[in-house]
Amino acid sequence: MHKDISIWMPLYIGDLQAKFARMTAEQIGAALLLMMDFWKNGAIPHDLATVCSITKLSQNTKAKTLLNTLLALELFEIESEQIHSNFLTSLKSQALQNQQMKSDKAKNAAQARWGKSASNAQASANQQKVNTQANHEHSPSITQAMLEPCPSSSSSSSSSNFEEKNEVFLENSKWI
Repeated sequence: MHKDISIWMPLYIGDLQAKFARMTAEQIGAALLLMMDFWKNGAIPHDLATVCSITKLSQNTKAKTLLNTLLALELFEIESEQIHSNFLTSLKSQALQNQQMKSDKAKNAAQARWGKSASNAQASANQQKVNTQANHEHSPSITQAMLEPCPSSSSSSSSSNFEEKNEVFLENSKWI
């Protein structure tokens, strides 16, 4: 998993559908762009030109209406001339906790699997050496395998065998 959670953002469909229920499609798209910017970059300056730039809204009045709607829905708050989101901040901290928990779980699993004692590691190395020697004794080398003659079936014997079977088949399948 990538360590930087700013490259993804969880979207809880039920929560967002409930919050966006009375918004237009343009407002929903602009709100999502604003949410993604906050997730990636943090607090947003409380400036309509900046909000228009982030949301791609063409008019300041649309941006102002959007901000008022998002404030009413408690998706964003304005603190000291910056736009913050307690909603997204809590999601981000939850995502960081989940990531840390999964990382710790993976480390513990790796430790349990690979973190053997020194005596186990030595025994494993010895067993591997014995297995390698046994494999060399029982299997021919590549050179030996290449030099062995290929099993050949004589074409005359297989051909006559085929003819005999074919004749038996034809006799059994004659029509009366």
